Amino acid sequence: MALANASNRRWRRARVTGTALALVAALPACDIETAPLGTLTTESFFQTTEQAIQATNATYSALREWRVHVFSWIGLTDIASDDATKGSVPADAGFLLDLDNLNFDPGNLAFSDPWGGYYRGINLANVAIQGISGMNIEPGLKARLIAENKFLRAYFYFFLVRAFGGVPLITSPLAPSEFTQQRATEEEVWALIEADLTEGLTALPLSYTGSDIGRATRGAAGALLAEAHLFQEDFEAAFLQAQTVINSGQYSLFPDYQTLFTSAGENSSESVFEVQTVALEGGSNSPAGASSQYAQVQGVRGTPNIGWGFNTPAPELEDSYEPGDPRLQATIMYPWEELPDGSGRVVYLNPSMPNNRYNQKVFVSPDNPGGSGNSGVNIRRIRFAHVLLTGAEAAARTNRAAQAQTWLNMVRARARGTRDITVGVNPEMMATSIAQDVLGLPAGTSRVFLRFVDPDDAAYAAGLRGFASECVTPCPATLPPPARVLNADIITAVGGVPVTTLGQFYNELDSKSPGSTVALAVLRVTGSGGSSTATPVVVNVTAQALLPDVTSAGQDLLTASWEERRHELAMEQHRWFDIIRQGRAVALMAIAGKTFVAGKHELYPIPAREVAAAGLAQNPGY
Repeated sequence: MALANASNRRWRRARVTGTALALVAALPACDIETAPLGTLTTESFFQTTEQAIQATNATYSALREWRVHVFSWIGLTDIASDDATKGSVPADAGFLLDLDNLNFDPGNLAFSDPWGGYYRGINLANVAIQGISGMNIEPGLKARLIAENKFLRAYFYFFLVRAFGGVPLITSPLAPSEFTQQRATEEEVWALIEADLTEGLTALPLSYTGSDIGRATRGAAGALLAEAHLFQEDFEAAFLQAQTVINSGQYSLFPDYQTLFTSAGENSSESVFEVQTVALEGGSNSPAGASSQYAQVQGVRGTPNIGWGFNTPAPELEDSYEPGDPRLQATIMYPWEELPDGSGRVVYLNPSMPNNRYNQKVFVSPDNPGGSGNSGVNIRRIRFAHVLLTGAEAAARTNRAAQAQTWLNMVRARARGTRDITVGVNPEMMATSIAQDVLGLPAGTSRVFLRFVDPDDAAYAAGLRGFASECVTPCPATLPPPARVLNADIITAVGGVPVTTLGQFYNELDSKSPGSTVALAVLRVTGSGGSSTATPVVVNVTAQALLPDVTSAGQDLLTASWEERRHELAMEQHRWFDIIRQGRAVALMAIAGKTFVAGKHELYPIPAREVAAAGLAQNPGY
């Protein structure tokens, strides 16, 4: 089903042959969350200030496109990496499975789709830059709008150069005779990115208000420029640029990591740049392009049916977190959890899916107007934490250990929140419907549960997570299938003090000290369909400091910065390019059971149709 939907939406677009780019730009209304309202040629446009703004908004609208920030792009950034698996059911979207297995070729749709989408965005930026440059409008606004388009052009090329290396470098609208363009060098592409972003450091404002919130700012340009320097291994420049953004006073870490990825965290104090979306009433009848399918393709597949179930967090990601790291629960949504919208709905296991983990950072409520395809979930592209981590890595690489530690520890302190102690487990609140209707537990029984605690296995007693649940035939009639839970370990007491809520659990932990032994009273429950068996066990766990401050130096500090980046930014579409530039892809992908071929997989193949139509040179190994 998902693949059919994907195909229908995927081909509802203009085709691009070679690097042939249309000269007609779709021009939206003045709000950057509003979709294009019509089409006008460049000859009849760029007459008024309002049209200059509309042309710029057209460039922003490309960020919400299917080809730019949805299906294939998620595959190229997350699914290919060790942080995620394809997800969905095995037969769905085989071209993404080829990405997951690193068994792809130049004909894979995952390469041609983003190539066309990103070059369309570049064309929109070029049309706007050229048109606005010749206009007689207020000079400050004129400079700002040109800089916004150049920021977006740099953003588009930033993806292309990391994915494909040197690509055709197009900086103005093309005449038909110019549609066939050859590849520039990587150095030339990086030079344009730096030039475009540097212009934004003076022409863009520090912030916006009202309906302009979400536009590119000076901080966004600086943050992306710092990242560009990092990827080029110009660590001194990366440090200085990140430091400027950090010290600007424009940004601060949002207090609660768990809430950051809900609507309450959108355009927050931590937002440096995020793609603006809005779910307007009317669903499919609302203006096309205002929303995005970014959340839908990653949403829960089954019950509740709010998505297609792609891009599922991998076991390797789950197991990589430090003991008790709260970011694990904010990143991965599991079966038997309540949805994070307060509705009380529960995620059921989908036996058709090999991996029943979901990306919780992109959750969209079933109550969303028009359905999950009309999603108003903003796509977080640059957060203040991201800038801190870029600065920390650059500081570690330039012998500024104290500064690197400071910035890393700011990120870790926010992740800890008000907690200081952990026993290495990440409990959750079991849905009432599961506790009572499936397991048959009496009302008032603790619903603080763990995936798996085994007092006979030292590894599990230390807090590692297992997962066991299945559907039986027939499944219970009281709930949608599957509704059988195996090994649901419910915490009933901490150190002899009864607990029934997560708040009580953590309050009891706060009274402990690192190194002390904490007795967890656990009720192991196995059951289904309103009946269960329960076995009480006690697991003694040694308490430890939660996410202690980083104090290391040298290579250990650099490694700490990489690991912090992984866990802070997990499932936010950064991992693939990060592990390649860090030089760790071969080893890390091997741990995930994937074969990364050095000298080949550092770059994706140029799409086959571009090679055929424009005669572009193919990347090595393809």
